[in-house]
Amino acid sequence: MGTQVNRLDDVQIRHWINKGAPLARSDGGGLTFTLSNSGTASWVLRYRTGAGRRKELTLGNYPDLSLAKARQLARANRVEVDKGNDPAVEKKVEKMRSKMAWTVRALIADYKEKKLVSPHLAEGTIYYRKWDFEKVILPKLGSLEVQQVTPAEIVHVLESAKRSWTISKRILTSCKLLFAHACGKRLIDSNPTAGIDLVALMGQRPPVRKRVMLTEEELRTLLANIDDIGLENALAFRILMATCVRSVELAKARWEHIDLDRGTWWVPDESVKTRNGFLVPLTPTVVGWFKDLLDLAGDSPWALPARVERRRRRLGDIHVGETTLWAAIARAFERGDIEIRKFTPHDTRSTAKGHMRNMGISREISEIALNHTLKGMEAIYDVREEIPERRIALERWAAFIAACESGKPWNVVPLKVA
Repeated sequence: MGTQVNRLDDVQIRHWINKGAPLARSDGGGLTFTLSNSGTASWVLRYRTGAGRRKELTLGNYPDLSLAKARQLARANRVEVDKGNDPAVEKKVEKMRSKMAWTVRALIADYKEKKLVSPHLAEGTIYYRKWDFEKVILPKLGSLEVQQVTPAEIVHVLESAKRSWTISKRILTSCKLLFAHACGKRLIDSNPTAGIDLVALMGQRPPVRKRVMLTEEELRTLLANIDDIGLENALAFRILMATCVRSVELAKARWEHIDLDRGTWWVPDESVKTRNGFLVPLTPTVVGWFKDLLDLAGDSPWALPARVERRRRRLGDIHVGETTLWAAIARAFERGDIEIRKFTPHDTRSTAKGHMRNMGISREISEIALNHTLKGMEAIYDVREEIPERRIALERWAAFIAACESGKPWNVVPLKVA
């Protein structure tokens, strides 16, 4: 590195800078003053490692780093070289560490941008994931560096949130997905949520509410006066029951996807919980109900256009809210207009499933009718869009609904499916 040191002085340096010509001048001991073509003045330490390779380490710019400070920093780095360390490598590692030192807040922003996107995820999933991030995780962990988050912090988030067992499970899932994203970016090597057991924290999950299967007598009572909830709501409820779709899938139905002549309705990916579109066979009974809706919809592209003026002003020509039908049914219960057991949207599907099984419709076809995913080899090889057995099953189920509504007797002869 040379023996003569402190060769330079500030007068010389200012002169070179004023002149503006690119140069490199040694102060001794490997410390070099450089001036680039663009006029940038900086300090560089040149040294050799134990392997004899020549290296350079940029210490800083002049005058931000003065001559005296540059000499002091050069001495400290030469000591590290004498110890067998490589300051350039260590600076590179430190720079990388600094770059990877994301906060949880920054990680959440990145996750939202890249993962919480439609149509990849359902709108409901996006909504609740954002709720978990913004209402629970950010207030607790937002300022921490991702690398600082340990299982203890995750446990603290869950316990301090004081939410129900079900919501706590969802929050834990949101944490798992968030820190899996951090692992994917190589910000951390392991997910801090690994091994956290909600049962160990909160005890066994409370019993899940059992699904309701409305009896034939209850269906007859309900459907006899179903128009009391409003004509559009009544038609929507009949179609919902008869097609076994989910409420959101019906609320977002567009006429461009409904072929009343062929008797089909395509439910697109973005409307489906699983993000896999499917074809619903429309039986003649259901086609009649859709035609009644078409008369009511006017020029709207939606089968169930929004009816509330405030919603239309805010969103334009949009579909009804996803909870509109169930709000109407809840109000009917409150008024005492419906005198059967209370039921939920999911219960319409369990009711359909139970009655179809009682009609002799196979478990497999009743699952397909509810658009549940088949398992095993059947799911791999049965890729039909139009499934005749499903159409037969739904027609029988729709006829049963029509009989209950009209008060006519129902011939409960089990259906023999080939």
